[in-house]
Amino acid sequence: MNPQRHFRIPLFILALTALPLPWVSGADPVHMQVLHHSVVNDTIVDAQTPCGLVKDPSDGSLVLAFQDKGDVVAGTVTHFVRSQDGGQTWSPPFASYVDPDPSLGAGVGFVQLPSGKIVAVIMEITHTDLSVEGFKSPRKSRTVIANFDPKTAILTPTAVLPQPADTLVGAMPCNMIKLSNGDLLLPAYLIPMDTTKRTPGVVYGSGLFRSRDDGVSWSSFELVFGINPDHPEIFYNESVIFEKDDGTLVAFARYDNTTPASQRFMGKTISHDAGKTWSVPVDSDIPAICPAQLKCADGSFLMFAGALDERVPRTNILYYSADGEHFTKLGQPYYSRTAGHPWNTATGGSQVIVHLDGDTYVVAFYSADESLPGRDHTYIDSNVVEIK
Repeated sequence: MNPQRHFRIPLFILALTALPLPWVSGADPVHMQVLHHSVVNDTIVDAQTPCGLVKDPSDGSLVLAFQDKGDVVAGTVTHFVRSQDGGQTWSPPFASYVDPDPSLGAGVGFVQLPSGKIVAVIMEITHTDLSVEGFKSPRKSRTVIANFDPKTAILTPTAVLPQPADTLVGAMPCNMIKLSNGDLLLPAYLIPMDTTKRTPGVVYGSGLFRSRDDGVSWSSFELVFGINPDHPEIFYNESVIFEKDDGTLVAFARYDNTTPASQRFMGKTISHDAGKTWSVPVDSDIPAICPAQLKCADGSFLMFAGALDERVPRTNILYYSADGEHFTKLGQPYYSRTAGHPWNTATGGSQVIVHLDGDTYVVAFYSADESLPGRDHTYIDSNVVEIK
């Protein structure tokens, strides 16, 4: 999730409205239109990593969380802001969360379940290197499940995920879903503290944690993405799971290897038994990172991710699917500070989406502007989009 600094890529001025694409030939095309765009925050230096976007049930306002560093390095602060007008304007941070231990980075992410309950995940990462490059050195984590109060941003811990000693869990809090059978699934990946030293008997990779009692207790890590026989070297990590109306689960995961970006197609696997077993991973046709998910009221699906096949790799793209398996591009959001398009690849590493009402949705993402201060020159952006 760490933004990368590269040479400047010229901006290509396009219309505010993203180019719509039909999802399938012969069907009514689905279109995306940007209705409004606004900067969420560009005053906190290196603001990045949107990690939660929900509706406050008490008044319908939107609460968004973001962080001030990438990869939850030591000293990471999570900030909480609010919109009272459906994502058109945003408040300064009304609360923040930071761990008092200087060797620890704490990142808070959260999601709203269909019941309205908001569940948070606190990733507490202990670092051996306390610099902003600390994610490259050995580190381990403790992962806490908590209830989140959107009015005050108070977190109330309820459980700790079981994980082997000396491991790091990279959870995808915004992609937690509740299945039709009642199970809660939290997509996550599990890696050793030191990537050069693996503990015999421990299963590493991209998978999930499961709760069968509404989050009171959680299973051990369950592997979802096994070995892709066509590319056994692939390391899968950031993932998302969609449940179709017939109960079939479809999962996609980031291909995080050194292969050229445009060739890193997310892995895809399917389960017909609520995630107990999964098919052998195959390449999807989506080269992207950090997918965020939303199931729409009509049973269709949205995926918001950083596309690697755009002119500027990692450009945020909203994808649409009628069946949860085959996705097509709807278009990109408008980048508010840089004439509609990203300045460089410091984008696409973390993004969130929420349904507003009717055919409208709010998306939030981060991007860079060379005129901003800091190491990464990043800020938080948002769009209100219409999809129909």
